[in-house]
Amino acid sequence: MFKKLFVLLLLLPLTANAQKPEFAPGAKYDAKIPSLKQVTGYDFAERVTPPEEIIRYLKALHEAAPDRTKLVKYAETWEKRELYALIVAAPERIRQLDQTKAGLRQLANPTASTDVARLARELPVVVVLTHGVHGNEISSGEAALAESYHLLAAQGDATVDLIRREAIVVIDPMQNPDGRARFVFQNLLGQAMTPDAEPASAEHDEPWPGGRSNHYLFDLNRDWFAQNHPESQGRVKLLLEWSPQVVVDLHEMGGDSTYYFPPSAEPPNPHQTKTQADWLAIFGQANAARFDERGFGYFNREVFDAFYPGYGVSWPMAQGAIGMTFEKGSARGLVFRRSNETLLTYRDGAVEHFTAAISTAATAARNREKMLRDYAEFRRNAGAGETKAYLLPPGRDAGQTLRLVRMLLAN
Repeated sequence: MFKKLFVLLLLLPLTANAQKPEFAPGAKYDAKIPSLKQVTGYDFAERVTPPEEIIRYLKALHEAAPDRTKLVKYAETWEKRELYALIVAAPERIRQLDQTKAGLRQLANPTASTDVARLARELPVVVVLTHGVHGNEISSGEAALAESYHLLAAQGDATVDLIRREAIVVIDPMQNPDGRARFVFQNLLGQAMTPDAEPASAEHDEPWPGGRSNHYLFDLNRDWFAQNHPESQGRVKLLLEWSPQVVVDLHEMGGDSTYYFPPSAEPPNPHQTKTQADWLAIFGQANAARFDERGFGYFNREVFDAFYPGYGVSWPMAQGAIGMTFEKGSARGLVFRRSNETLLTYRDGAVEHFTAAISTAATAARNREKMLRDYAEFRRNAGAGETKAYLLPPGRDAGQTLRLVRMLLAN
């Protein structure tokens, strides 16, 4: 009996490893592109990567593949942490970034003389993947690193080749590094020799104020329109510069949930167009098909609304992009025991976010030309109607009127 028990205990780690989900099963990678382990000493999702290591890895990827990347610093937080976005595309796309941005600006502001058909034939579709606006929603940041590596290093992968050829992918790995740093510090304080899945354990006990908000304890997913904080100001400026057609905001939710992606529940924001709703259905079907292939649980038609214009989903929609919120059940650490006694790991979250992000970029790439035409049509018709302009008199508080004008211009 003792021998049988001993053998069983020896096999348990092997069983756990066998069940560990892969980011991209069967993928082959270019050895010239450094893995996360080569840069930091640990592999993807082995630990919760702190903000400084995320930036270090992005810089390493850019140094290894300067012909396929551009690294853009777009802001600094209140605590002086740098915010970067990694732009990934085929070498010919990277060489022509300035011309591409000029063409995208024409598409975003079409006039009667704008040759939309030509621009749609020639321009790449721009996909922005934003991660971790809530600092304690940790797995999307890890997914961002895996997305960056995969898009640069995967070899003989038709989907990656398609994305690099037809799209420019802008990867923002962490919108809220101050909150993430706070979470990582607090989580490490509670860790023991091995991860503890118990929901009431010290490593899952996130004391106030937690990592969700930024330095000023503000929820940055409410600040896209008002832009009170430097993180939001820099991000919005970056998006206006790139005029994206697809913007995904990757989040986490309670650990007993699976994975959510659009379409959302009815009724939607009434300012969302039918064309945008149709695209949400197309992306949802593509993501569902990929999740079915991988055997991942998911749901949609849920109330993740886009009514308030300061969300990471609704601000892009108001600009004519296809804005999407993705939500994954969170381990809030390395492992979490759900109420049904199954285990949810940090790696599970990172792999499923990675899967949804790559699937979304591929769907945009496959539909590049139509997405660009529909985007131009939205922008052309955005001001269509009886009201052509608004007059804002200074009133009793000229300063507040000026502030409103500046806010509108900033958006």
